[in-house]
Amino acid sequence: MCEVTTPGFQKYHERLQTFILWFIDAASFIDADDDHWRFFMIYEKYSQDGNTCYAVAGYATVYEYYAYPDNTRPRISQMLVLPPFQRIGLGAQLLDSIYRHYASQPRVVDITVEDPSDEFQRLRDFLDARNCSRLPSFKACMLQEGFQENMAAEAKSKLKINKKQARRVYEILRLRMTDIHNGEQYRRYRLDVKNRLNIPYQKEQQELKRYKERYKDGDIQAALSFADPSQRLESLDRQYREVEAQYLHVLQRLESL
Repeated sequence: MCEVTTPGFQKYHERLQTFILWFIDAASFIDADDDHWRFFMIYEKYSQDGNTCYAVAGYATVYEYYAYPDNTRPRISQMLVLPPFQRIGLGAQLLDSIYRHYASQPRVVDITVEDPSDEFQRLRDFLDARNCSRLPSFKACMLQEGFQENMAAEAKSKLKINKKQARRVYEILRLRMTDIHNGEQYRRYRLDVKNRLNIPYQKEQQELKRYKERYKDGDIQAALSFADPSQRLESLDRQYREVEAQYLHVLQRLESL
């Protein structure tokens, strides 16, 4: 791990960060003068003409935000594994090294991610599911009882995983132990996930209801009309299928361990 104060690193980073413009969509340079940045590197060590050389294989940037009253909340900003080194597990090792660096620090609240891509989210899901599966609160017998506060608390205290991600990990691990050929068991699982997916819609409907009670004008009433329930059910079912496909991809990788 490097900081902006690491001797010679700023000059090195000026050359290194040009890679992100080529390989990360909509990427931009960071203000490397800010001493809240942390840099995690992966190198390939090799010999050439009798000399030991190091070639960069990838790196990640993390910004340590302040968290009240005297804590920090690291946010992973950029992560890149160069093409010759992809598909061999280095991304998981790099992310895991970030986790291990912060997991033992008592002042770290949790680790967040800035606008994760779909590919990064799959990597994050895989690593978090693997790590959480070893925690007592995520045992199979506990998963059947639904998402519990002690799951979020243990994931946060031991792995620095925030509650939203802990819930996602719970759903992945519960799907692994759900018999999809058992109609009732599979129905309970789908209902559990759909209830979570439906929360934003329910909040939106409550807001619309309050607006309709406040404004009596006919045109405004029409503009605030509720969505067709059948359309909402179709949308919810589509959301669920997309989420399940993502989870199955993660489970496939977990089974290959």
